[in-house]
Formats: sequence, C-alpha cells, structure tokens
Amino acid sequence: MKTVFTNSEIMHVFNEQNQYEGRTSNNNIYFYDNKIYSYGSHYLLGEFIDKETIIINDKGYSNSTAKHIFLLMDATRDKKQFFTTKIETKIVLNDIKDYLNKFTKARKTKNHYLNKIDYLLKMYFEFIEYKRQKTKYNKIKEHREIKRIANNFYNNFENLKEQVKEQQKKQAIKDKKAIQKNLKDWKKGKINWFRNKTNKDYLRLRNNFVETSQGVKIPVSEAKRVLKLIELKKVIGQKIDNRFTVVSFKDFLKVGCHNIDKKEIKYIKELI
Repeated sequence: MKTVFTNSEIMHVFNEQNQYEGRTSNNNIYFYDNKIYSYGSHYLLGEFIDKETIIINDKGYSNSTAKHIFLLMDATRDKKQFFTTKIETKIVLNDIKDYLNKFTKARKTKNHYLNKIDYLLKMYFEFIEYKRQKTKYNKIKEHREIKRIANNFYNNFENLKEQVKEQQKKQAIKDKKAIQKNLKDWKKGKINWFRNKTNKDYLRLRNNFVETSQGVKIPVSEAKRVLKLIELKKVIGQKIDNRFTVVSFKDFLKVGCHNIDKKEIKYIKELI
C-alpha cells in the first residue's frame, strides 16, 4: 500500500479514511488513523470525529501551515467541517466581543460584522448541539457569557438589520453624489479617470479620441467602425482597436472589464 504522497494527495487520501497512515516525502504532513498533523505532533491539523465530520485546526499563522489548512479544507469539502476558531469557547467569546465593538464603530461595514457574528454564533452552537455536551458547556463561564450575548444579539437582530439598511441607504446616496461629481469633472476634462462602484463605465469625446472613465481611449475612426458593427448586430466577439474583445451586448456593451450603457453609446454616436 502506498504511504508516501504529495501535499495535495495526502489530504485526499486522509479524507477517504481507507488507510491507517500516510506521510509526505519530507514528513511535513502525516496522518495516523483519524488525525493529521502539520510539521509535527505539536500541531494537530485536523481530526475526524466521525466518518462525515472533521474539526480543522485553523489557528496556524505561518504561511506554510496556512497552505496546509487550505488544502485540508478543500480536500474535505464533501464532509461537515467545524473550525477550531469557531468552536473553542474563549476564542469565540473574544471574537464576538471584537466584532460587536467593530459593528458599533463601523461606518461602512456594519453588514460585514453583523454576518460575521451571526455565522460565528451559529457554528458554535451547532457544534455544541452535535457533541450533545450542553450540560458540560453550561458550567463554563465564557460559554454562559456567549449565551447571554447570543440572546441579546438575536432579540435585537431586526433592529441591527435596520441599522445596516439605514447605513447602506446613506452610503448609497453618498456614492451616487460622488459618482455624479466625478462624472461631471471627467466629462469636462478636469480628471482623466475615476472609480465607479456601480460597475458602469462612461464615454467622452476628447482630442479625436473616444475615452472611457477607466482611462482607455480609442481613435474616433475605430469608434465609428464599432458603432457600425453594433448597427449590423455583428459586434459580439469583435476586437476593438486590436486590444479589447466584445464579450456581450444586451443592456450593456461588455468589453473586457468595461460595462458601457446603451445611453452612453447613443451619446457618443450623436457627437461623432
């Protein structure tokens, strides 16, 4: 039976749970029975707690250990996965407190922290339910505090989501105003390009070139050729200026990473 594998192979062999042991040629990763190790017995990388459930130790911080964690996560994605940082009581409590603090202070990312807290609490309590150790955990001070925080969190969940909605609404208004200002300045030639969160690109005519808001420009003669192809409905798959391929044309003309609205195309057509 083969027992020496590459880093990727050993993770998949371990996931199959059909042989007792295996290792890599340099012994950086090895497994015995239901446990797999990274760089020695001091770092338990993963452990099957039944045939369909694995605990992955994601507390490693070195680049090499992080790669091993990712390989194991990928190879065991067909199994139920629990992660050490989501089930160890003290870690969970510290992370929840940190996320709550960041949620309170956040101006643009409240939804991110709301989802983080929700995910963390659900995985933590799912693991306890799976282990059927509620009585044991209830004796742990940190666990009781997590329960208290969880009760408050879910009792106020709708209010918290409203906070997120309100923040997103305000941010959307700010973003729209910023885009309008940047677009106005760009059309007047005050700036050469601008970032656009709406994933929509704009066109302008300047110095015999048609330019995009991402800073790409093509000669007017080439723009006229593309407009003709659009009229003939033969533009998809065509190269623009021998550089950019037209991917699709529905509501937007998609060229590479550009998404150009039909209104912008009409605007340029009227100018040239």
